[in-house]
Amino acid sequence: DKSDLLSTMPSSWFICTSTLLILSTPVLSRSSFFTMASLQGGLATLQDSISGTCDGIDSKQIGDELEGKVLTLFEEANSLPISLSKDDGNIEVRTKFDDQYFTTLAEAKIVKSHPKDHKGFLENFLEAFAQADPMVKGINALEHDNQREGVKAFLNFPFPIKDRVMVYWKYLKLNRNQDEHMIILSEKGNQSLLDKYLSPDERENYVLGRIFLCAYWVKPVYGADKNIVGSNIRYMFSGDVGGAMPKWVQSSVGPKNALESLKGFIKYGDESTH
Repeated sequence: DKSDLLSTMPSSWFICTSTLLILSTPVLSRSSFFTMASLQGGLATLQDSISGTCDGIDSKQIGDELEGKVLTLFEEANSLPISLSKDDGNIEVRTKFDDQYFTTLAEAKIVKSHPKDHKGFLENFLEAFAQADPMVKGINALEHDNQREGVKAFLNFPFPIKDRVMVYWKYLKLNRNQDEHMIILSEKGNQSLLDKYLSPDERENYVLGRIFLCAYWVKPVYGADKNIVGSNIRYMFSGDVGGAMPKWVQSSVGPKNALESLKGFIKYGDESTH
């Protein structure tokens, strides 16, 4: 029975607080610039535009392109139906399927903490992510350049579902505007990481999950006196957890996981100030 199966799954079961996910930190309400039809077309091509090789493109350009996709998706998010709403509408989760791929966008419109309180989560992402998400079995930094860092993460799934491994690039974008910070995770251009760092044993014992795009984003909220009165926090995840994961499972658990990712990010920032 589907309801019995879901009742035995942890709320963080789906994935990424990576986040996804991971994965995100939405913010103030904003007007929609796109119709629902145009949003569906944009999301339908998300995995196609992000997947693949990056020959001839430097890591800064890739990071900038991914950042642009994050901004566009959140600009369009209001055209999507609300899957979850909490705190009298202050927190909203919206979801979309494109073929078998699931995209989740979550937003806390305003929390009382200052953006600087959440900066540590992004700066110390590997440690903070492992602390905030009970699914994380292990997470390691791989190689890096001045724009990005390779990451390999192992995720626990409930028996009898096989554990997952994900290999992706992390782009840290602190102070993209004053008191505004973002982190982006994506598999784009990760073939060299897979070749170097995913062992035969890991390929055999884990299912390879994919992160097309995952982001955490924190922005300041200003009061009438132009002083910061809180933070707007957004999270998004688009990917493929691997294996034959039914849509009804993803649709049921995905929004809850995005909510937990968002709350974990907020909680980490709140606790860092005490």
